[in-house]
Amino acid sequence: MEILSKYSLGKFFVFVAIWLFVVSGVASGKADSIEISASLVVGTSKEKKGSKKVSDPIRKRLSKVFKWRNYYKLSVKQLSIPDDKTKTTKLSKKAFIKVNNRKNGKISVSLFSGAKMLIQKSQTLRTGGYMVLAGDSKGDSAWFIVISKTN
Repeated sequence: MEILSKYSLGKFFVFVAIWLFVVSGVASGKADSIEISASLVVGTSKEKKGSKKVSDPIRKRLSKVFKWRNYYKLSVKQLSIPDDKTKTTKLSKKAFIKVNNRKNGKISVSLFSGAKMLIQKSQTLRTGGYMVLAGDSKGDSAWFIVISKTN
């Protein structure tokens, strides 16, 4: 009787160990993807009534570097990118980005206008941080891609 209960107890511990291994594998697989938000933003000195302004932290960040007083969101895309994978998303008729998750929060972003690559940038992205890619400045405005980590 005692041998049987030791045997059953041993099987129970093996089952628990396997279960913990599987559950931890699923959790770590999920943690390997990065969730980002990519916004197409225009900077201008003009007021655009009815347009959606960027959040205050993004406005402050852009205003420290660029000359425009107003920043408006033209489009926003949410991406979930697994480790060592690349996703492409269109932000306007001509502009699109390719984002590669290089692991541990590091991403590489290629910005395209039409078929032409304009810029490529790599950066470790932390929650609350931003990566900014600047586009052409024509007259009294310019456009930017602002990428932030959402998880």
